[in-house]
Amino acid sequence: MHRRAWLGGLAASVSAPAAFGAARTLAWPGGARGAVSLSYDDGLSSQFQYGAPALRARQLKASFFLTLDNMQDHVPEWRAVAAEGHELGNHTVHHYCGLPQTHPERFVRREVLDAQTRLDALFGPQPRILAYPCGVTDLGPGPPNDQLHRYVGLLREAGFVAARTSDGPPMSPGYARAHRFDLNACAPTYETADLSEALAHLDMAVARGRWANLVFHGLGPARVENGDTANAVHEAILDAILKRSLWCAPVGQVLAHLGGTEPAG
Repeated sequence: MHRRAWLGGLAASVSAPAAFGAARTLAWPGGARGAVSLSYDDGLSSQFQYGAPALRARQLKASFFLTLDNMQDHVPEWRAVAAEGHELGNHTVHHYCGLPQTHPERFVRREVLDAQTRLDALFGPQPRILAYPCGVTDLGPGPPNDQLHRYVGLLREAGFVAARTSDGPPMSPGYARAHRFDLNACAPTYETADLSEALAHLDMAVARGRWANLVFHGLGPARVENGDTANAVHEAILDAILKRSLWCAPVGQVLAHLGGTEPAG
């Protein structure tokens, strides 16, 4: 998994200072002091097996970013997840991360657009939001800024309204609106079973009126390898959300609240 530089236990991007500003410019629903979105990447079977029931028990809604290779044999289960009010997002067809070696237009057409067409056909029209596989945005040749600009331009042309990375601190509403194709996120248990990173993100969101994105991958009774989250740890994080003044909603719903989406095309 791609990770950016770390600062004080939280991922920091070059735009991080804008995300940390203290002024609250927009009220969160229900009088909440901050917001959080839960993302589940890769379309893994453990997510509908363990994640969806844990969310249901707490009446929480989340975003599931599906990789077609992983989900195609479990369409009925994913339809059931969507029927519960969860958001199904795009995580490409094959989860390929070697982007500098690809032909940019062909990659977006075959990996991103083909995935979206299939998702829409299987589950009805879905929000055109991408979770970058591996968190990488270096599409095609050139320096990083040129690669990201190219990627974002192609996504906009394809009618996408936003894209989520894999690291970065909780965002201010203004930052999220201005950086819809570089949304910060945190995978707090990807490399460790410790709860401290998840709790730090949640507490920062509350203290500063920010929007935190927490990302999970494999779930199960025990943590087996990097990327996994034990069910007990996952459920402890969900319970921590419920104990804080946080509005929990899927990525697309938060963006709509912030006015951070625009019409396709």
